[in-house]
Amino acid sequence: MNHTARTVSVLALVTTTSLLTACGGDSSEESAPATNPAGQATQVTSSVAGAGGEAPQVTNPLDATSLIEDPCRALSPSQLDQLGLNEGEPQPNEAMTSGACSWQRSEESLDSVDLSFIVENANGLGALYADKQSNEYFEPTEIAGYPAVYASLVDNRDSGFCDLWVGVNERDVMHFMVILASEKTAEASCGLAADVAEATISTLGG
Repeated sequence: MNHTARTVSVLALVTTTSLLTACGGDSSEESAPATNPAGQATQVTSSVAGAGGEAPQVTNPLDATSLIEDPCRALSPSQLDQLGLNEGEPQPNEAMTSGACSWQRSEESLDSVDLSFIVENANGLGALYADKQSNEYFEPTEIAGYPAVYASLVDNRDSGFCDLWVGVNERDVMHFMVILASEKTAEASCGLAADVAEATISTLGG
């Protein structure tokens, strides 16, 4: 994987994991700092995390265990061909319980899609909803019948970055981060994130 793309992707995963675990803490008043991709400190408050936020319930929960253990299994060879992505590369991350996977469009390309599972937070998407004011953009949507949100601490969608969160059960959240250096538009990057998310849900049996 290209070093620049890997660095940006891993940084984003650490950042977003910090956000969700801070929101999902047990204390009603504690707060924890998170760092956005620009390196600026952001204060995250967990005062309403206990209520689970305002996230829609997952009506058809999926067992994500197999992909939590190996996220690169999310996309089959045929799905990779359809999406124009190469074989995935595992991206271990000490800040997360689960691993991550990164797919690139080609060896030389800066275009990539990263997938990680956020399993540290008992409230699932509720944690993201509970602290939505910390995000520069927060746009609820639905992917293949599952509640989802386009959201990030920093809005870089016009530069080809897009973050998509999908709840597959009441606890586990899939986080997709797309970098499209070749197509620097929100429509392209968020569109690819939705396509990969739908393919992943199909793999899980949804």
